[in-house]
Amino acid sequence: MSDVKEYLEQAKFLDLRINAKLEQLNSLKDLKQIVDIPVVVEKIAALEAEIDRDIDDLVNLRQDITHLIRRMPKLEYRTVLELRYLSCWPWEKIALNMGFCKSHVRELNARALHECERILKSSAHFRTFQQFSAKTPSQNGTIPKELSDRM
Repeated sequence: MSDVKEYLEQAKFLDLRINAKLEQLNSLKDLKQIVDIPVVVEKIAALEAEIDRDIDDLVNLRQDITHLIRRMPKLEYRTVLELRYLSCWPWEKIALNMGFCKSHVRELNARALHECERILKSSAHFRTFQQFSAKTPSQNGTIPKELSDRM
């Protein structure tokens, strides 16, 4: 279950990472206007293409996580997962807004994570998720598109 939690926790930083990549793209575009050396311009263009691919991967990951959360069978599970992992709310704020005590919200989260794990394991592409979970946290960046197609 900790792999599923790590997978969902990536969502907390996706917007920040996407914005950082967009800033990198803007800087490179500014640099490309100043530099008039063909070899350097070519390298800048290659970096831009790489950053564009990174942005696509990050957006796809956010979409995959959102689709997984939408598959939750209970409204309370979806709400807790959305507030915790997509909106980055602390447990106290979630509990207050849902009208539950903090321990109940954490229990709902645990049940929701088990449900996420069940959904991922029932997927025809569970091997893909296993590859994700076998990586170190710094290597994790996305679940390949084949898995998101099943969500």
